[in-house]
Amino acid sequence: MSYFAPYIDGTGIHMPTYDDRLQALASSYQSIFGLDTALDPNVPDYQLLSVFAKALDDTAALVLQAFNSRNPAYATGQALDLLLPQYGLTRRSGETDAAARARIAHALASRGTSIPDAIVEALYNVPDVTHVMLRVNDTDSTVDSIPAHCIAAIVDGGNAGAVAKTIYEKKTPGISTYGSVSRSVTDEHGVSHTIKFSRPTYQSIFFYISIKSYTGFVAADVEAAMNDLLMNYVNNVMDIGESLIIPQLYGKLYQAASSYASTFAITDLYVTWNGGTVRDKLTAAWNTKWNLHAPEDSIFYTVTVSS
Repeated sequence: MSYFAPYIDGTGIHMPTYDDRLQALASSYQSIFGLDTALDPNVPDYQLLSVFAKALDDTAALVLQAFNSRNPAYATGQALDLLLPQYGLTRRSGETDAAARARIAHALASRGTSIPDAIVEALYNVPDVTHVMLRVNDTDSTVDSIPAHCIAAIVDGGNAGAVAKTIYEKKTPGISTYGSVSRSVTDEHGVSHTIKFSRPTYQSIFFYISIKSYTGFVAADVEAAMNDLLMNYVNNVMDIGESLIIPQLYGKLYQAASSYASTFAITDLYVTWNGGTVRDKLTAAWNTKWNLHAPEDSIFYTVTVSS
């Protein structure tokens, strides 16, 4: 592909490649000093043109990053902070970019006509709430212990009174609430209403990882990277009621320790829970939240040296 001037249209931003820029510089150079001027990687002038092309490429990468920072799916740090007010949000203390993006997704979902989505989004905006699961039983019989024509909210974190008040304000009048936590909410007429919800049932799991090491392997660094990945993924990223697909973790673990990816191979990965061993899918109940304690209590490694 030949060089072209960068531009933005309805399909996004378009930029030439490094090779396109280098070729354009080389062509301009030869148009000035003659077409028979020798230009190859061993010629100092060509090497200088390569430096110029690399500088232009670095600038283009910065422009591309600035362009992508307008999209919450790609924005990070302060750029993401500037986008949050557009969705009626602000970053919470200590909140990660991933958690902020998740709240944006919930905010977008709540803009529809779905009352359950609106309840979920409102609950995510309660300070210190980290995870929400809402079940709606609109049948005439009890389902999963939820009474007929009732909603059951499972809320991780947040002040109980604030959670109950939010549910009351967002739910449809006449719909009952179900759960193990009960709080009274007083309406504008001074009438008290009992609102119920539940906290997630935490289930502790344990990871066992077998690794074959090769030259350059640093156990402390690799294990620390894997610990951070697993602790964050299980405790923060995974939602209430979300099942753990263990084979999907192989790629995540290699990516977490990418600096050492060529120095080890994961030969086995499994989870123990409730006395059993699971290597494929660990299914969660709708009101369950998987949980990892400190790495030294929940993640165990067996490392063998390649012969």
